[in-house]
Amino acid sequence: MLGGGGAGGVPPSAGCLELASGIGPARLTRKWPDRARLATVWPVWNRGEHMAFLRGEDFRVGWRWLLKEPGWSALVIGGLAIGFACCVLLWAYVAYSVQFDRHIAGRERVYMLKAKPNMDGVRNDWQQEVPVIAGQVLRDHGVAERVSMAMGNFAPVRVGNAVSNRWVTLVDPDFAELFELKTLAGDLHQALTRPDSAALTEEEAMRMFGTAAALGKTFSVAGKLQTVAAIVATPPATATQRYAILGGRVSGMASDGVYADFYTHWFSWGASLYFRLKPGHEAAEVGPLLAQALKQSPSYRDPSLQAIEAKQQGRSLIDFSAVKLPDVYLDPELDQSADPARHGNRAMLLGCAAIGLLILLLAAINYINLATVRTIRRQREIGVRKVLGAGVGRVAGQFIAESMLIALVAALLGLLLAWLLLPLFGQLLQRDLAGMIGWRSIALTLLGAAALGGLSGVYPAWIAARVRATQALSGRDQQETRQGVWLRRGLTVVQFGIAMGLAGVTLAVAWQTWHGTRLPAGFERDGLLFVAAGDANAKDLAQRRVLRAALSRQPQVAALSYVDGPPAGDSNNANNFRLAGGTYQNMRYRMVDCGFLPTYRLPLLARGSAAACDGNGAARPGAGLVVSESAARRLGFASPQQAIGRIVESEAFADGKKPISAVVADIAEQTSRERAIPMVYFVIGSQNPYASTLAIRYRGSESAMRQALAELWPRYFPDYPLLPVSAGQQLDKRYGQDIRTAQLLAIASAVAMLIAAFGIYVLSAYSVQRMAREVVLRKLYGAGGLAIAGLVSREFLLVLAVSAALSLPPAWLFIRHYLAGFVARAPIGGWTLLLSLLLCLVVAALAVCRHVLGAMRLRPTLALQS
Repeated sequence: MLGGGGAGGVPPSAGCLELASGIGPARLTRKWPDRARLATVWPVWNRGEHMAFLRGEDFRVGWRWLLKEPGWSALVIGGLAIGFACCVLLWAYVAYSVQFDRHIAGRERVYMLKAKPNMDGVRNDWQQEVPVIAGQVLRDHGVAERVSMAMGNFAPVRVGNAVSNRWVTLVDPDFAELFELKTLAGDLHQALTRPDSAALTEEEAMRMFGTAAALGKTFSVAGKLQTVAAIVATPPATATQRYAILGGRVSGMASDGVYADFYTHWFSWGASLYFRLKPGHEAAEVGPLLAQALKQSPSYRDPSLQAIEAKQQGRSLIDFSAVKLPDVYLDPELDQSADPARHGNRAMLLGCAAIGLLILLLAAINYINLATVRTIRRQREIGVRKVLGAGVGRVAGQFIAESMLIALVAALLGLLLAWLLLPLFGQLLQRDLAGMIGWRSIALTLLGAAALGGLSGVYPAWIAARVRATQALSGRDQQETRQGVWLRRGLTVVQFGIAMGLAGVTLAVAWQTWHGTRLPAGFERDGLLFVAAGDANAKDLAQRRVLRAALSRQPQVAALSYVDGPPAGDSNNANNFRLAGGTYQNMRYRMVDCGFLPTYRLPLLARGSAAACDGNGAARPGAGLVVSESAARRLGFASPQQAIGRIVESEAFADGKKPISAVVADIAEQTSRERAIPMVYFVIGSQNPYASTLAIRYRGSESAMRQALAELWPRYFPDYPLLPVSAGQQLDKRYGQDIRTAQLLAIASAVAMLIAAFGIYVLSAYSVQRMAREVVLRKLYGAGGLAIAGLVSREFLLVLAVSAALSLPPAWLFIRHYLAGFVARAPIGGWTLLLSLLLCLVVAALAVCRHVLGAMRLRPTLALQS
């Protein structure tokens, strides 16, 4: 092909325009005396290719330019492709979040009930686990025509010899109609009404049996046999209520005795509740109706509850509200309480959308800078086109067409990259994003790319339109105007400003998250394992005793204790406690056995002389309470010593009252956003069915302890999978969402910094070229290397200074707003912003060092000849 305009050659398009305008070789020679280059033009015209532009084939010519300059093409297309890939990935998450329950045609008529307790000691935020009895109230009062609970949990499922934890959901028959379940085979009503039958989704049947034709096949849940009575369609990932194995209230898959109170008691929560209103009723009726029903219930007449209500200043003990099914996922009132896997944060969603657009903007700015430099280097080609009759609009159209072509190619590559990275991105967010990049996404991305390419090509096209043909063809290249130089500097300022601010925010979020995970746990977390041991039935209770005896003989086991759940677990048990004759205080409680204190190694702040347990480790009659330091303060004690021996009354005790035998340090069950949770620990007997979690304090390595446990486990609990969790892993779960947010911000910051580095690299290359004559003149007058380096670097230091001035104050305000939501704040100060500034300085220095060194080595003879 023909030589490029930047090197003095003429592309095929130039020759086409020259000769199509009727200008002969003689006139062309007068305008452009280089006869050697003219010889390359004439054969093109002679073949008749000059007709191409007359037919408007600008994209074909642009494609030729991309192939002829592969290095430049790879640089601009690669940068834009990264921008498109990041934007597509982040907007795929946005699309996922706004598509919830679209597979349900009647979703706008289905509501989920949410509740908010107004009592001290429990989570006082809106929750989607509510009293199941509320559904019966809605039905009895004629407000709802369809009502169903959904109580989901992981349960041990055995298929043949394989045992694994599977998601089991207990529902009412109305669930099928509310969620429009599609029965593929069998009898769904039978599956939801018989104790020995269950329904499987098609996907779950494939996982369990290797085939969707699983009707009549059997499996067991916690040792109880179940028959597959129905196969239903698998719900999409964007379903508010997930399900895989379905059973009814009477199903044998329910834990023995554990769920008995959930169906009849207002203060036993553990299920979601969905309903469809009857025509003529509004969602606003639900809250007042349920609040009134609660006040009229027998459980509400308890004296302790009446005492708690007296402090509420007219508020109900529980507030109720209804939210439409499609709005549940992004309901802002459920931000803190909902399962992160089933709920999205609206602020994070908007942040992801904004970051995606910002990264694409950075890539576009990078392209504009590159395209502008390339346009300036193509002045002679542009001059030839104008001499041969191409008008301003024709020249500008060519550059805009090239820009659109580049953007479309980059978008296609970005879509491919996003599609390849989508599974990893979904794992990072813990979302199933499969299918989020479909034909609609591709079409919208390409339309956006065409628009972005057209807009990005406007400034390079304007530069091309201003080229004067006579100056360009005479070898006197025109420089970019001062306004143009400042425009591109401004674009680079935007690039580094966004990258700098994003880096500062990322460092603050990551540091606060790290600080939270390193806060004292309140107990010795190292050397402690937790494992769920069986169900509430008599057989499993017996097996717990023999497993404990077997483990106690292991040399690496230091202490054992059965508790009702690990720290920072799902337990939110609460009750009312008071000193004799005092005011009731609502506080959380946990049930533990006599091995609790030596197993957890909680710091003892005060302890009585009477032992709660006998020499065999059994609880003595009237065994005392262990309360946390904050619980002692809640009860009114100024110091832990004052609490010892004092009698506490509560309906949670079988005999109604217990003495306080010990005060221990608070366990950090909360995150750094919350204050310490007051906790009361009941010392119970080994036969309590709720204390099903075994805490193991071990010596030596964790791997050796896990191996010993794995060898013993199948002898005692063959129907349950062994899933030990260390105390560190359990506590770190509190910060799972924060860790994922920090990781996402870190990736976005790295991409933004990389794109900004490309931008300043291009700016430095052009600046050195523009300043070449000034540099050599200074050298001729004795300027040294440091002086030249300072001259070239001055522009980039100015860019960074302006970027810092514009981006760091807003970043600081955002960090302050972010930290305001934490009780235990990391000592951040301004070091995160300073570090982000230093990071940008290092990146900029690495990006421009090549061109600074080139300027320092510039030979005066070559620069003055150019």
